[in-house]
Amino acid sequence: RDIRCLVTDISYLDPQEGIRFRGKTIPETFEALPKAGGSAYPTVESFWYFLLTGDVPTQAQVDEVVAEWKTRQNVPSYVFDAIRALPRDSHPMVMLSVGIMAMQKDSKFAAFYNSGKFNKMVAWESVYEDASDIVARIPIVAAFIYNLKYKGDKQIAIDPKLDMGANFAHMIGQSDQYKDVARMYFILHSDHESGNVSAHTTHLVHSALSDPYYAYSAGLNGLAGPLHGLANQEVLGWIMEFQKKLNGAEPTKENVTKALWDTLNAGQVVPGYGHAVLRKTDPRYTAQREFCLKTP
Repeated sequence: RDIRCLVTDISYLDPQEGIRFRGKTIPETFEALPKAGGSAYPTVESFWYFLLTGDVPTQAQVDEVVAEWKTRQNVPSYVFDAIRALPRDSHPMVMLSVGIMAMQKDSKFAAFYNSGKFNKMVAWESVYEDASDIVARIPIVAAFIYNLKYKGDKQIAIDPKLDMGANFAHMIGQSDQYKDVARMYFILHSDHESGNVSAHTTHLVHSALSDPYYAYSAGLNGLAGPLHGLANQEVLGWIMEFQKKLNGAEPTKENVTKALWDTLNAGQVVPGYGHAVLRKTDPRYTAQREFCLKTP
């Protein structure tokens, strides 16, 4: 606790202010970046440029990233076949991890390493290529999994006119309003100082020169743990179970307190609460709450 043990240029988690991206708070980041057409929110593509360079992109530079990612969206059909071969009741994170690994044969980093011409001084270039391919493809794979599990496998094709966040909303059959939800959510959770389980795992695995597909899949497997990303699911489960116990009664300070203590006294954690670093309300929550309050 409280010992600085890593350095990263991209983001910093301040105990009082929350995450800063390239020195900017979440509100400052949203304010600075070019907005999606007809939206008050930036595109994920503009944020990608900002994270990698530290510079706020021009609209022309954003358009360039949007166009480039569209050339990388061609997910091979065998990836979908591999996911479909899994039991339908497999957890979505299992399916996503398998989907990423199924794409590994396309790794440019692995091809470069196996070419006999590997040079550490330029190896970052093939890492960048793999990372770009993964980022461009992952919303397509994730939307496929969502539709497979929860929409009776009714798949929706990519809309070539849309940016990444808007396309994800489109592919899972959501309304136009959800396009901004996706843009906001992807940006808010894009990087977290490299010290959390999934980010650290990704770096650790790649330090063995495992290619980005191996590394990213490993990071997803860490994210799937109940003390990390699975807490998003667990907290909803806890609240729904609490609602059942209320049996129609209104939540009160007394019955909520009792439910919390019952959980803790049973040796379990209250999912979604507590943070190793933050000492104030998480500004990612604040950004999402503000969106909900101003959206009809």
